[in-house]
Amino acid sequence: MKDPFSDEIDLTEPLKKIYNFKKIILLSTLLASVIGVIIALVLPVKYSSSTIFIPQNQESNNSSLSGVASLVGVNLGGNSLGGEIPSSMYPQIAYSPKFKRLILDKIIDEKNNLNLKDYIINYYNIDNEILDNNSPLFVSEIEEKCFKILDDIISISVNQKDGFVTINCIMPVAEYSAILANESKEILKKIIIQNKIESANQNLKFSQEQLYEKKMEFNEIQGKLSSFKDSNLNLVNSFIINQQDKLEAEFQIINAVVTELSKQVETAKLQVRKDTPVFSTIKEALIPNKRISPKRTQLVIIFGIFGFIISSIFAILKDPLKKLFAEISES
Repeated sequence: MKDPFSDEIDLTEPLKKIYNFKKIILLSTLLASVIGVIIALVLPVKYSSSTIFIPQNQESNNSSLSGVASLVGVNLGGNSLGGEIPSSMYPQIAYSPKFKRLILDKIIDEKNNLNLKDYIINYYNIDNEILDNNSPLFVSEIEEKCFKILDDIISISVNQKDGFVTINCIMPVAEYSAILANESKEILKKIIIQNKIESANQNLKFSQEQLYEKKMEFNEIQGKLSSFKDSNLNLVNSFIINQQDKLEAEFQIINAVVTELSKQVETAKLQVRKDTPVFSTIKEALIPNKRISPKRTQLVIIFGIFGFIISSIFAILKDPLKKLFAEISES
């Protein structure tokens, strides 16, 4: 007789029920496995490729640049004109319309001259007849749909401790995933450099424009001074001397301004170089040999186990449930 106070669980009865329903359980397991096979074959194949790079600190080069600047009479300050962009902001740049538009225009299949935007439109059956707008301030319906798909294709993560930036791309074609990862890295670097040196470039452009204008004035006054001297070689009087002194003084002033502006241009050029970030690639994106999904074997096993568990639970609970329903119908 079974002890009513025993804590032991008797598995004999459930195992007997499972054994009695072994054919149904086996068929259910096989059916679930077949469903798993079908789903594994239907699911789209995906490949993943990633690249890793790290932005280098330019502060170590400041002293050498300052030394070079001093040789040409330029005082290069220690403060950078460009704004520092922390690596933690790189994922946000990847979410920007500017980045996404640039990457959508990239050719991922040179043989067929196929860019990423056309591939996404064709692969995901996006209606290409929607009116588009070329304004950079307007996101069209096509772009909006492509942007959402890009969020699933491209992911950027940052190792806050070591500063490593990882770009991972998932595509249905192995070669496309590697191409897209490398192109994403180059576009991201380009945008970062543009933002970092924007202030220094504006300063350089302004200095070059001022230098060009003053050189024009310099050439003009130099021509006037030469012509005046040539036309008054044998004439010496107070008026001629005063006019010549005036032209020479004007020439010296313009010459000094041109010299100073030339120094400023060299300073600005060095500043642009100093502000330009340097990136070291730790890992290039390679064409993957194996897909990341679907994991067909694992999927079939999971479906098979699921079918076995469901059918076993049904075998164990069939009689108690049948009895419960009978009692409910009689009451």
